[in-house]
Amino acid sequence: MKKILLASALVVTMTMGFTSCKKNWTCKCTDQSGNTNNVAINNQTLLNASSLCKDKNYNYTVAVVTFSQSCSL
Repeated sequence: MKKILLASALVVTMTMGFTSCKKNWTCKCTDQSGNTNNVAINNQTLLNASSLCKDKNYNYTVAVVTFSQSCSL
């Protein structure tokens, strides 16, 4: 039982360590026409970069024309 607890604690610690490292990320965005562009997100943790990337999503309609963009890391 102690080995399982120790192994679990090690995995949690390693996971937290990897997700808290700040590094450079690339956010890939695709619009409704299929055009893609890459947006650099520099010196951020995975959670912050993911949030910043998702903030670039949009979907709106003007008259009968819909404009949308979907982004992901």
